[in-house]
Parts: sequence; structure tokens; C-alpha cells
Amino acid sequence: MTDALFIPDGDHYLPTELTRGGWSDLAQHGSPPSGLLAVAIERVSTVAPMQVARFTIDLFRPVPLEPLRVETHVLRDGKRIQVVEGILLHGDLEVGRATALKIRTTEVALPEVEQEPWEQPPPPEQGASIADSWTFGSGSLPRFHLDAVEIRSIDDSFLQPGPGVSWFRLNQPVIAGQEPTPFVRLATLADLANGNSQALDPEAYLYVNPDITLYAHRLPEGEWVGMKSAAHQHRSGIGLADTRVFDETGPLGRINQAQLLDRRRGG
Repeated sequence: MTDALFIPDGDHYLPTELTRGGWSDLAQHGSPPSGLLAVAIERVSTVAPMQVARFTIDLFRPVPLEPLRVETHVLRDGKRIQVVEGILLHGDLEVGRATALKIRTTEVALPEVEQEPWEQPPPPEQGASIADSWTFGSGSLPRFHLDAVEIRSIDDSFLQPGPGVSWFRLNQPVIAGQEPTPFVRLATLADLANGNSQALDPEAYLYVNPDITLYAHRLPEGEWVGMKSAAHQHRSGIGLADTRVFDETGPLGRINQAQLLDRRRGG
């Protein structure tokens, strides 16, 4: 098992078994394609120093464990903002697409203003590893959420119903031989927010998120990314996962994910 999510091969990227998700043995978790698109989009040069402030991914269909390539296009370029599109392709089939808004970074003197209330959760070392307790998608096959990331729950997230608070650390590079940047780490971990609030039993229900929108007013410091998540489901068959993102120094952004809800066959 290669110690990376993807191996570069010319203009293609070969997914390793570490990209496999939990909904299907033949499809990737949403996180590795997100990370691959994040790498390509962040590499697009800008005329001034910029940071990705919004990153939105639409996954049109299950992403197979087969060679992929990424095309990028600049939709808007300027000194203050840049908008970039990334297209994820399996052969000639578009399996996903991302758009990113980059905003120029500069030092701005700001007045003291009242912030949204925030109580910093306990640090990662006080969280409980869920590696031996989380059975979703378990078995003999490697999977991203079990083998490529470390999850430490503060309040039994992923293991019991209700809102969740957890810490996440990516343990493998997205692309072999390349150290992921803070933005790529954050974008790769963002999809895990969908399970951080277990409102439905994953053995009985599907709550697949076909999209991810990440907002970040700053990038995370250190390897650990924290998420405080709450899921909201409706009998219309649509749900929403709402997550506040933080690191060990405080809040840094938000993640929102739409959910397609359904009962599992036989459930």
C-alpha cells in the first residue's frame, strides 16, 4: 500500500487504495478528489499574494479508483481576486468540478469588534481515537477515513447521534513525494465534516454529500484541524451538514455540505 493518495503518471494521477471511501468498495471517498483539485487550483499563479477564501466542489458521480486528470481554467483574474475552475476527469468523463475564490492577502489594521461566541475545545491529545471503534466501511480493504487520516473525537463524534467535535490529521501526502500545503490539508479533510455529526445511522441510511463548500479567512496552523459539526435532515430527502472549522489557535472558517438522504436497501 503506497504511502500517498495519488501517484503522478504524466498528466494523470493514479489513486491508491487509500482513496477508497465507505459507501462503496469501488469508489473514492470525497476527500482525495477534493485534495487533488485543491492542489491544482492552488498552483495557478496570481499577480499578487492570494489565499483561497472559498473552495466549492461538486461531485457529479462516484469517483472511481482509476486514473484521473485535472484541467484548470482562470475565470476571473485581477490584483485583488482570482476565480479558478478545476475539472476532474476520468477519461473524457467529468466526475467533479471545483471553483475557488482567491483574495489578495495584506496587513489591515482593524478595530476591536465583538466576535461570534467561541469556546475553544480541548486539544487533540485529549481526544479519543476512534480508529478501533468506528465500524463504518470497515473490513479488509484500506479506506481513506480509516487508514489515511487520524481522527480524535472530543465527544464520541462518529460513534453516537448528535452534533460532534473532533480533531483530524492527514497522515499521508495527497500526491506522492509532495508535502501538502496548509490549504491542501484543509481542503482534503473538509469532506469528513459530513460524518462528524451522526444524525442518522450510516448502516441504515445514506447521507451522501454531493458537494462541499469551504470558507477560510485564514489557513490552519499545524497539522491538526478541528471541526464542530451539526447535521440537519428533513423528510424531503435533503440534509445539510454545518461545520465550524478551527485549529489550536481558534476558529478559521466554515464548511457546508448538502446531503442526499435515502434508506439503504434492506434497511
